[in-house]
Amino acid sequence: MDKELLKKLTRCHLFDGIDLPELQTLIDPHGCRLRTYHEGAMVAFRGDEYNDLWIVLEGSLSAQLLDYKGKVLKVETLSPVEPIATAILFAPERVLPVTLTAETDTTLCLIPRRMILRMMQANEHFLLNYLEDSGLRLTVLAEKLRLIQFSTIREKIASYLLDLADKQSTESPSVPVSKETLAEIFGVSRPSLSREFSRMVDEGILDQEGRRIHILHRKELEEILEFC
Repeated sequence: MDKELLKKLTRCHLFDGIDLPELQTLIDPHGCRLRTYHEGAMVAFRGDEYNDLWIVLEGSLSAQLLDYKGKVLKVETLSPVEPIATAILFAPERVLPVTLTAETDTTLCLIPRRMILRMMQANEHFLLNYLEDSGLRLTVLAEKLRLIQFSTIREKIASYLLDLADKQSTESPSVPVSKETLAEIFGVSRPSLSREFSRMVDEGILDQEGRRIHILHRKELEEILEFC
């Protein structure tokens, strides 16, 4: 079981560049804990203490925010083998900013904070991977907040692509995240996002090649945002 656990963890991007023999020197499986949850179970509430790094081994979790009216806002879906709240583990107040619910039967691996600190000191790959993960999550959050001002999916796409094109200095920017992640950034469903992209391709505004988007008519994208 210990070796099986470590094999699963090697697929987590926090351990990119670290092979199984090296990981065996970094992680003591006996110091980790496994937790299992059935579909629909409440895994943790917003404000709960967060003193171990949680990694989704199997299943998926929904990270949600609940407003004062009781409306639920889905922040993201966490799938195997994603770490949870890497930055929060080293925040002054280590409490979860979201409520976590099991979307399917789910297994988590909990790695103690003190072990994470030892791993950072012992392995530069792990330290850099951890910092990059924390930075990416902050970048995604900032983009979500920026896009809140737009009410339609088309407006969000136009703003996102124009911003991306300017950052990459090209009219054919490469989208750095998956369609699932992009849908979560926009706060919409993946099918709705794909339909709007397809419409804009059919209208000749855009063209797609995998993650590369060709902006064929920049002025039309700018006009979408004129009256926002």
